[in-house]
Amino acid sequence: MKTISALLCVSTLCLAAEEVAVKPEIESVGLFKNGIAVVRATFPINGTGLYRWNHVPQVIHGTFWIESDGEVAVQSTVRSIEETDEIGSPTGNLQVDLAGKEVSIALRQNVAPLSSTLPSIDGTVWAVPLRPSIRHWDTNYASLNPSSSSYYWWNRANPQQQAPVAQTGNFLILDDPTGTRRYIDMSSIASVVAKGPFGATKRMVDKPVLLFDVRKAPSSGGVVRVSWLTKGMAWMPSYMVDLSDAKKLRIRQNAVVRNESGDLSDTEIQLISGFPSVEFGSVDSPLWQGTALASFFQQINQSAHGSSNRNVLSQQAVYSNTISSAPMPMPDLKELGEASNDIHYESIGKHSLKSGDSLSLDTASATSSYERVVEWVVPDGRDQYGRYQRNNELLAEEMAWDAVRFANPFKFPMTTAAALVTENGQFRGQNKTEWVNPGQRACLRITRALSVQTEASEVEEEGKREIVMIGGNDYRRTIVKGTLVARNYRGSEITMTIRREFSGKLIEAEANPESKLRAQGVFSVNPRRQLDWTIKIPANGEKQLTYRYEVLVDN
Repeated sequence: MKTISALLCVSTLCLAAEEVAVKPEIESVGLFKNGIAVVRATFPINGTGLYRWNHVPQVIHGTFWIESDGEVAVQSTVRSIEETDEIGSPTGNLQVDLAGKEVSIALRQNVAPLSSTLPSIDGTVWAVPLRPSIRHWDTNYASLNPSSSSYYWWNRANPQQQAPVAQTGNFLILDDPTGTRRYIDMSSIASVVAKGPFGATKRMVDKPVLLFDVRKAPSSGGVVRVSWLTKGMAWMPSYMVDLSDAKKLRIRQNAVVRNESGDLSDTEIQLISGFPSVEFGSVDSPLWQGTALASFFQQINQSAHGSSNRNVLSQQAVYSNTISSAPMPMPDLKELGEASNDIHYESIGKHSLKSGDSLSLDTASATSSYERVVEWVVPDGRDQYGRYQRNNELLAEEMAWDAVRFANPFKFPMTTAAALVTENGQFRGQNKTEWVNPGQRACLRITRALSVQTEASEVEEEGKREIVMIGGNDYRRTIVKGTLVARNYRGSEITMTIRREFSGKLIEAEANPESKLRAQGVFSVNPRRQLDWTIKIPANGEKQLTYRYEVLVDN
């Protein structure tokens, strides 16, 4: 019967037992866009005993799990591992260049009394134990969030530092055939004769390792499966929308895979779209020797108190998933199958990637009918107290944009990503597409509609200003009339979508727009609403729309 063990702390393993070196085969990695990866690996066993993996992955807390046909415990520790050091040109450091070589050292004539009785010394140059030379990538992605930078730089405990490399000072250390270790002053050496072969040298390297203590196993052996979440691998999607055909657009999805974790050899790579909850995404597991208890407890405490970097791994700028607000017809779930899930896995096959490598490839292509429109969004200029807050940022958002409306033609969601628009081989614009479910309509902005002039204005209607008391505060009730004007200076008719956001209670609106509540300001005194029109404006024509609403303004 299979057992699954959570690995937090385990009893001390018997160090005297023989350790069998294993190298788990990474069968698959599932990549999120935020730098988190789901890794699955396996290795065979031939019964009970100790199996040593000469690597300790950087694991997110609470995500390292073992699945096997027996009973397995794991210990994270350090071992001196013999590795081959490919030496290139001499460095001038005799202790390093001649490590492990048999040498005969001639001393200078003025060295007494040793030179008179022992003109030369024979022995093997001691090999200094080395730490592995591994490039450590920065995976503290929470520090990239501006609101959490102070936390990272000032409050985050320093991770455990590697021990310094051993130094021999001004001595060349030899082990002679009698078992005696000799320390020879470099200044007393006249010459050194070393025996070959030269080139690769065996060295002992202190490395973090994982010891798998298989305490129970089937007599015929079996397989140990390991899975964990780590940081250091991600995929970055992008789309290219081609409008060369007047009726159907072609959309291509591209993925750039970046590996800053361990090497991958013929490993299945899965691209994951979704918005997962990773509560401890910024907390390193104590199983990884790159962390310390002080850092671990501080990260746990920061996560428990809902700091600004909580779940920040799921909120990275352009690559976080935002939901399109376009109308969404219900797709046929029978056709979509697993694509209707909130998290979607898309395999791109098996690939080999060294640490630091990147891979770019097209992952999907489809066509869809589309409509060219001019989109105009007039944002809400009032704060939660009903007061006007006009600024340059809001004014910039009021501009009209050429855009294209289409339904997601893929059988899986379009994820939040950069989108490039071309037409007849020429660049038209680049923008961001948001999360769009299969069959849901999206509106992608292309370029500023400079040939369409827009104007939005609001005035308070004259009349009695009634004072209303709410929660101990006095508010002034007033009626506002808004006017929207769009002028088409093009030589052809345009379809224009207009969205007006406002705070207050709608009284009336011209041309029967769709009216809906917005999620923002759900607890404010004034409801946050939006009006959506889709209108036609003839060539060199003009369209005017009016609306009225009631708003409470805090005095």
